[in-house]
Amino acid sequence: MIKTLTILLLALPVFCLSQSKTTKEFHEDHEDAFVLFFYSNTLKMLNQDDNPEFEELIKDIDKMKFIRVDKAAENVGKDDYKELVASYYDEDFEDLMTMRHEGMNVNAYIQEDDGVTTGIVLLMQDEESLSILDIKGSVAISKLATLISKVQNFN
Repeated sequence: MIKTLTILLLALPVFCLSQSKTTKEFHEDHEDAFVLFFYSNTLKMLNQDDNPEFEELIKDIDKMKFIRVDKAAENVGKDDYKELVASYYDEDFEDLMTMRHEGMNVNAYIQEDDGVTTGIVLLMQDEESLSILDIKGSVAISKLATLISKVQNFN
């Protein structure tokens, strides 16, 4: 797993495409953020144990971008969060759900084209950090908590 993550980090400049304009702009505004990029085949590489549950989780994901910022260090406040949400709405994302997961508030937004899910954005925050998981493709709603847990384990 460590070897795979090292390869991902070394290849990071190759993966500099984001799914949404809002996510891209947020990343540009917060250059010191912790960022990971995953494509479908990269996600499959992470499944070294051939776990069928993980395979099912990632099967409809084309690519993902994960960004985590320290809210105090990056001066991210409530107004910044509201602007972020408004920008996703401007890109035709709609509310999907709100939940609490492992001490974090999570807001999920979905983007569809003719009833087909084309993107999901998860905004996750606690007292110290704000994370964005921008997914091109789809994930079963029942699997979102599992995906959040897996992504939050990357540090």
